[in-house]
Amino acid sequence: MKNRSTIYLRMAAMILTAALAVSAAPHKQVPFKGALQGRDADSNPTDTTVVVTTTGTGIGTLLGQFSFIQVTTVDFTNGTDAGTATWIAANGDKIFTTIAGSGEQVGDLISITEINTITGGTGRFSGAQGSFTVERLASPTTFMTSGSFHGAVSSPGAH
Repeated sequence: MKNRSTIYLRMAAMILTAALAVSAAPHKQVPFKGALQGRDADSNPTDTTVVVTTTGTGIGTLLGQFSFIQVTTVDFTNGTDAGTATWIAANGDKIFTTIAGSGEQVGDLISITEINTITGGTGRFSGAQGSFTVERLASPTTFMTSGSFHGAVSSPGAH
């Protein structure tokens, strides 16, 4: 009886290991790119930071026509920003991201590069993984911003 229990335990361990390996396997990544435009709104300024809420629209792969909202805290001491964003596809499915970026003054504009790390989503983006880079220009006088993004996301519905 002891040998039978040992065999069952080993088989259960192998099955569990295989199941965990399948669920931990990376999802197939597909290109994710497009263009965006929006408007920034500043709030909660301090001597060294400001919270910037950016709302906008665009067109992109997997999303079609989309809208987005992001909230970042800009640190003037080192020219960086960090925050979160929600990207909303035409059908209402969402992608959630965390943002880490930087910016620099270029003439009358601010050149911003932000890495968006996908933390999940809803609908066909439920369980989404991946990251993408947003490169945009922002006007500190008109508060308008526009740019593009490129990267990869797990294939929709791959969860």
